[in-house]
Amino acid sequence: MSEMETLSLRIFGRDLTLACPPEEKDQLMNAAKLLNDELDSINDKNNALVIAGLSMASKLLNKPSSNDNQSSANNQDIEKLIEKIESVL
Repeated sequence: MSEMETLSLRIFGRDLTLACPPEEKDQLMNAAKLLNDELDSINDKNNALVIAGLSMASKLLNKPSSNDNQSSANNQDIEKLIEKIESVL
């Protein structure tokens, strides 16, 4: 089992501390920035997390993929990331 690192993030004004493998740290930081950017563009702050999730999922689904295997792998990566975020929230 690989060692875990602690990662502190601020998402939608909330401080979160996550444990993650070192090789996933940069990806989680980039995902947090992407999510914060999406949240900043939403006026309805009461439903911002749901709207941001739907918006990002829609963009992902509408993105043309050159390779179905790559698309499947990306979807699995996104599902893992969503599970990690949900476990923290």
